Amino acid sequence: MSQDRKILIFENTYSLTNYLVDQWVATARESIRRHNRFTVALSGGRSPMEFYCKLSALEDFSIWQRTHIFLGDERFVRQDDDNSNFKMIKENLLDYISIPPENIHPIATDQKNVDIAAESYKDEIVRFFEFRENNAPRFDLILLGIGTDGHTASLFPDDERVDDPGRLVLPVSLPRLKHERISLTLPVINNASYCVVLVIGSRKADIISEMIERNLQVPASKINPANGRLIYLLDKEAAQKLPYRESGSREGEAVLYEAGKE
Repeated sequence: MSQDRKILIFENTYSLTNYLVDQWVATARESIRRHNRFTVALSGGRSPMEFYCKLSALEDFSIWQRTHIFLGDERFVRQDDDNSNFKMIKENLLDYISIPPENIHPIATDQKNVDIAAESYKDEIVRFFEFRENNAPRFDLILLGIGTDGHTASLFPDDERVDDPGRLVLPVSLPRLKHERISLTLPVINNASYCVVLVIGSRKADIISEMIERNLQVPASKINPANGRLIYLLDKEAAQKLPYRESGSREGEAVLYEAGKE
């Protein structure tokens, strides 16, 4: 795990998501000031739903008209399927904001198979960011989560291709998964300007402890932006097995975790 990471622990998801909204707005304004747009890749799952709902109240059109939303990963299902990350993001965020339709970049899951869908998404990213295929795009912000097995996006511990430098987008077909998936790869994630890892709930306490305290090597622990920032935002339930002190350094309403501090 990156030694340049910052880990903030919040009393509850209310204060955590407030902090994340502030980070989003500040990062968006700085990105728009610097290069006239704000490019993000969003995560699915249950953890970011409260954040998306809160973000949907942001009425600053000067931000939304310059924001381009991609997905970090997606299940190979129809966009109106309940398992679709895009459907969840649409129902909790996109339906409520004044963002131009052309600024939304879902993964096309109406393709013949998952390999074609992954290739199509790669082509979309290459066209948008205007870079050569053997390089990587530079997102302004990528929002990620962590699974109980240490996966992030749809990069799983038993898939050797997750950090293949020759891939931008990965088709994922593992026997234990209910649905095939499409995912950005670690080289893309680690080229971002800002990676935010959102971890909520007691079910994540074991994997967080293993990664942070014992340096467990899983895809999520390989998030390490080479020229960017990395921050972990944990609620107290997810952080319950970390040895932190309530009286530690504070940023907003959060306790700053430092390795070895009890």
